[in-house]
Amino acid sequence: MDAINRNIQVLLSVIKRSEVYKEYKKQEANLERNPELKARVDQFRADNFRLQNESDRENLFSVAELLAKESSQLRKMPEVNAYLDAELALCKMMQKICRSLTEGIEIHVPDL
Repeated sequence: MDAINRNIQVLLSVIKRSEVYKEYKKQEANLERNPELKARVDQFRADNFRLQNESDRENLFSVAELLAKESSQLRKMPEVNAYLDAELALCKMMQKICRSLTEGIEIHVPDL
């Protein structure tokens, strides 16, 4: 287990030195200069996460429509757009790492 923990720390270090992560942190710091806007973006992100992960689909269409409008308004702001793009790139990198690990140890994951 020590070797695994050591290599996890190496992987974390490599991720933190990557251009994708550096860009994310740069855009995060830029957005944090405006606390009200950062709060609005965080609320949007939380609402979007809940929409994608909750099983209650009663108001799905209306909630999705409201989020689409909020996204459109937020994306018009260059600092928000840059932050969300950087976050997406980081998330895609993390997904690729997880897929590579799962495939590399040959653990069966059923198609969803």
